[in-house]
Amino acid sequence: MTVKRMAFPEDLRTSSDYLRMAVPLMIERKIPPTPYNYALWYAHVQQISPELSKALLEQFPSAGSYDHDKSESLFFEFFVKNYLPNNQQAQNLLVSIVSQLARAVSRNVKGTETYGSALKDAMEIFDAAVDQQKIRDMLTQLLTDTATVETLNVEFQLELQSARVEVEKLRRELEESQYSARFDTLTRIANRRAFNDAFIQALGMPEEPTCLLLLDLDKFKVCNDTYGHLMGDRILEIVGEILGGFQSDTIFVARYGGEEFTVIVKGSLAAAHDIAETIRQKVSAIHLKKKDTHDLIGVITVSIGLVLARVGETPEEIIGRADAALYRAKDQGRNCVVADGVEDAADLA
Repeated sequence: MTVKRMAFPEDLRTSSDYLRMAVPLMIERKIPPTPYNYALWYAHVQQISPELSKALLEQFPSAGSYDHDKSESLFFEFFVKNYLPNNQQAQNLLVSIVSQLARAVSRNVKGTETYGSALKDAMEIFDAAVDQQKIRDMLTQLLTDTATVETLNVEFQLELQSARVEVEKLRRELEESQYSARFDTLTRIANRRAFNDAFIQALGMPEEPTCLLLLDLDKFKVCNDTYGHLMGDRILEIVGEILGGFQSDTIFVARYGGEEFTVIVKGSLAAAHDIAETIRQKVSAIHLKKKDTHDLIGVITVSIGLVLARVGETPEEIIGRADAALYRAKDQGRNCVVADGVEDAADLA
């Protein structure tokens, strides 16, 4: 279930109206006015989520239908989960950890409260009783209760240790989730989402020039049709490895989609052109053979469009110019670099 995050921007008067609407519904159903119960019914009368309203009315249609666990489950589903990482496995794991610790703490607290009550009773007997048998019986009971509390504490420590293991598992899960959300699994470089963020960040530093390279593998569809998609994937992997070797503090590489790649260069147009030429040469040096026949496949080449960002340009406008330069490279015979606004490479000097 996907639910948008709950938001309560109302002013005092509006929120008071919602209060007067929510509380009678809770009283009618004998629902305890706990913070999370109130949040659920407040959201219901606010009509912020049809899914939440439907679930509430189905679970608690009348007096006597309230169930603490069901209410807590709805609060987790419609409130807590929407502030957790956008990964179902990580969400479920985190909720499991919280629930596990909550149960462990509850058991430990109840055990401690029971033991405290037993100590209080014992002190009263010790203060008032002269019957030695009563004292012996109470001491026996205290020893039993002490053993029980000790067992609870041991179990609690085991629960904490188990939770630590789960937390470490969650940490790894979140790292993997973050990686998969921003990196292309085939080429092992950044994906388009990460590129968008990096490009905006680069353009936000106008004191340094920003150049953009847009790369497209030449006749890649023909290669796929001729040699198969496995060979096509292998080519993309190798190109990803080549581009990954350029990644640095001033160079950001990413797979833009399909057989297209992008490179952000914080530097001059001349420096970016040198990088583009080096990439072009490295790609054309790729030599792959078919596994079954060992025949060498055709030369792999790449066309590159290069632009220098202008002051005030939007990312879309810059990408559009780079795309136009890329298509000019295709028109000029492919396997070349075309810099926007530059007729000859000598003009870059």
